[in-house]
Amino acid sequence: MRVQEASRSHPPIARLLTATLLAGVTLAPLVSSAGQAPPSSLEAERSGKVLLSHVAKRITECTASSKDGKLVCSANRESVDPATSVMLEPVPDGSVSRKDRREARTLTLPKEGKANVTLGVGTWEVAWPGRVERDRFYVAEGDEFAIELRTEVGACKKVKNECRLKTDQTKLEVKIPARCRR
Repeated sequence: MRVQEASRSHPPIARLLTATLLAGVTLAPLVSSAGQAPPSSLEAERSGKVLLSHVAKRITECTASSKDGKLVCSANRESVDPATSVMLEPVPDGSVSRKDRREARTLTLPKEGKANVTLGVGTWEVAWPGRVERDRFYVAEGDEFAIELRTEVGACKKVKNECRLKTDQTKLEVKIPARCRR
């Protein structure tokens, strides 16, 4: 009889405990993921594709000629191994609305001098060892474009009435389509 009296005297507490336990079990999965981003498999990754290519030439000879009474230097070039490395770095800007998950990528271009890379939407920067300037470009969703890297080793310089080969100069260029340049 005491058990019946106890359960009759505390039914609101029993109901409260039952409700609390039920709520805890039901909401536990929601609490554990609170404040976290949804799983990556549920996110649509917005990206574009970029083809990077590298052409490398070396000036082997300079030839002098005259045009309209002025000295003109012409260079003879030969192809050299185009293998190189570049770093593509994301640039934070207002175009990325959610937390920016883009990460810097180091690419080693092989002897063929070409590599395809998929990059997240937003502004990127090309960092190329030996080149002081950093060129920026924008990748739009579903975009596909090419960036061409060019190396020229050597230069032809006019010295008085002759052309001289300067082997200590290297020119590095980055060509990005005008619509993608930032």
